Parts: sequence; structure tokens; C-alpha cells
Amino acid sequence: MRTLTLLSSALVTFSLLAAPALASSTKSAKQINASQDIDTLGGNKDLMEMATKIKSESRSRIVQQRMVDRNNTLEFGLSYGSVFSGDAYLKTQTVGFQVDYHITPRWSLGARYLDFGSTLSAEGQRIFDDARASYNAGGRATIVDIDAPQNATMAVLNWYPIYGKTSFLDMGVNQFDIYLLAGGGSMNLASGNTSLLTAGVGLGAWITKHVSARAEIRMQKYEDQLVTGARNLNTVVGSLGLGWIL
Repeated sequence: MRTLTLLSSALVTFSLLAAPALASSTKSAKQINASQDIDTLGGNKDLMEMATKIKSESRSRIVQQRMVDRNNTLEFGLSYGSVFSGDAYLKTQTVGFQVDYHITPRWSLGARYLDFGSTLSAEGQRIFDDARASYNAGGRATIVDIDAPQNATMAVLNWYPIYGKTSFLDMGVNQFDIYLLAGGGSMNLASGNTSLLTAGVGLGAWITKHVSARAEIRMQKYEDQLVTGARNLNTVVGSLGLGWIL
């Protein structure tokens, strides 16, 4: 009888000691199973397949969707700029008008008209003043040998390889395009007409869906006529302008 009592007491004591360990083991097993469920998205094969089919490219296209539609549209623009390099005796500014037909957001065809206004540079004015003083003194006058540009008309092809969006002072998100252009046409000089080739790069930032601000820099190549003969000129034209898209 005493032996039975001792066995019963030992069994009860063992049960009390084993219960926390068993509960801990069960809890650990449930945590492992829960972790496995999370890793496998709850074992839902359909959900797993949907997750693997999501492509980052699709999300990127949504983020980069253009705010301004330039498919089969016309854009008109005005610009003001200056001519750099070229004839050292002249300072030349340009006022321009342009129209671009946007075939797609990547490509457009354009026509441009530029009106040139020229004045003598500091060096040109010095030579002119020296020649006038020499002539008034009865000496030999040296002319300022220039062939000033009057106006130009050209056709260009524009390619827009870079597009993006930016925020200015948290006032809103603006779309911008960086584009390349190339073309040619005719330039009217003081001596007459000559052919013109051009190529350059520009930046267009859309203020609204219909108005853009543009900055552009172009190389121009043409031939002018001096007293000493024909001369090839390579000039750089920088301009700022506004565009209106219909």
C-alpha cells in the first residue's frame, strides 16, 4: 500500500514537471508551422503563381506614364537666342519661329525660321573706328570684312531618347524631354543665299499639358563670302523659348 502511494505521488510530480515542457514544445512546433505557412504564402499555390507573375516592368510603366500626349500632334514655338563663335567682328542674336509635328512621343518633324540681328563686336568696332580715322586723315582705310546673316529657314528631325519627371520646390510634378536634332536648309546672308546644316541637343520642360519651356544649343555650318573669298563657318546657336501644343 505504501509502495502504491509513492508511485502515485511520483507520477503526479512527473506530470506537473512535464506539462510546461510539453506546452513549450507544442508552441514551438506551431511557430515553425506558422513560419512555414508564411514562407509558402499559406500553402496557396494559386497565390504563389500570381506573385511570381507580377513583373517590375509593368509597375515601372505605370510610374513613367507620360503626362503629355504627343501622338499625332502639332506644337508651335517662339525662341530667342545668341550666336557664339563664328565671325569675330559680329555679335548676332536670333528670333525664331518653329512648328513641330509629333509623330510619336519619340519622333517629330519640324520647320524653323530664324531672323538674325547683328551689330559690330568690340573688335569689329575698333577696326571700323580706326579705318574711319585713317580715312578722315587722308590715309588708307581698312574695311571691316564681314558677311552678316539675315535669316534662315530649315527642316529638322527630332529624336527624344530621354524622358523623365521632376518636382520643382514641391509645387508639382513636371515632365521633361531631352532630345537630339539634325537638319538643314538655306541661310540668307548679306552676300546672298547659301546652304545650311545644323545639329544639336535640347531640353523641353512641360509647364502644363499644353505649354513647354525649351532650351537648345545647335551647331550651324555654312559658307559666307568675303572680299578675300569664300569662308566656311561653324557657329554655335543657343536659344530659350516657349512651345504650345495643340
